[in-house]
Amino acid sequence: MSLGRWLLLETLAGDLEPTLVAEDAQAKPWTVAARLHRSVGPARARLVVEAGRRCAASGDPQRTVVGDSVVLAEPIRCAFGGVHGVQIWIGPVDTPVRPKRRVAAWDWDAVTELAHHGPGLEELVFARESEQVQVVRTPPDAFGRMVRFDGRVDYFDMATELEPGGHWQGEVDVLGDDDVVRRFQMVARARPDQGRVSGLMHALPELGDDAATVGPDTAMLRAVSQHSGVGVGIILLSSGIIYEWAADPLPPLDRWAVERPIIDPTDFAALRAVCADAARQPGAARRLSVRVRFAEGDWIRADAELVTITTAATGHGLLRVWPAGSDRPGEA
Repeated sequence: MSLGRWLLLETLAGDLEPTLVAEDAQAKPWTVAARLHRSVGPARARLVVEAGRRCAASGDPQRTVVGDSVVLAEPIRCAFGGVHGVQIWIGPVDTPVRPKRRVAAWDWDAVTELAHHGPGLEELVFARESEQVQVVRTPPDAFGRMVRFDGRVDYFDMATELEPGGHWQGEVDVLGDDDVVRRFQMVARARPDQGRVSGLMHALPELGDDAATVGPDTAMLRAVSQHSGVGVGIILLSSGIIYEWAADPLPPLDRWAVERPIIDPTDFAALRAVCADAARQPGAARRLSVRVRFAEGDWIRADAELVTITTAATGHGLLRVWPAGSDRPGEA
């Protein structure tokens, strides 16, 4: 029964009807909102759908009273001012309203390869202090905090292909700035018309934040990488995007850990070619050289080595990078 519970509608793609993705802490993957008539009745289901549409269109909270029922609708805004979701509470007018769920929105731009965090997302997901909050982040800023992301292969396939109708939903565990791991329902849709992936992060403390821990494979990879003496990036072979640094690059490449540099087009084409070759024939290490430039800086040449990850799903690799001209650790 949905009365007296918070419903989460996603409105991530403007050309698609909103769908129900959660009822309190219970996931409802891509459920057409009109089907709520099974739990709240046809009349109340219509109220929910209409309130959700009005809230998404106006961007303003809505309160509707019809007979003995009240419907509250709260928008979830993205960094660009749009509405990516609506939280809805429906119940008898004399029923106390529980605190709403903690949900925030985000977008990833496929052209710039930068994430745009909506209001309250960094405080929610990363337990970040207000003075540390930023709207624009690189992929490693976000994915580097995920200590459990079981569906990452399917997610990155969706984000890379960016086709109409592409979508992904699952649970992720994220390490906050306070060293606490929190669990979230992540919901995302491809927006090829805008060259973006748009999403929601919905906190799920009921599902066991206290039990959420860094997976052993992730912990081992990071521990080994951080003692390797080189930068170690986890790279998506289908696109050449580094979405996490298991170990930060050394100076003068250290800004790569927090900033997306410009990569010389010829060198980036070579990197993409090496990635494609590694995806076809995993196993052997591949060496190359790339020139990168950070904002208002000069070109820096880096040596790199690409290997595929054998302990994770296919489609990912490790890109080891170090300043050109210096000995790679272990080869001096």
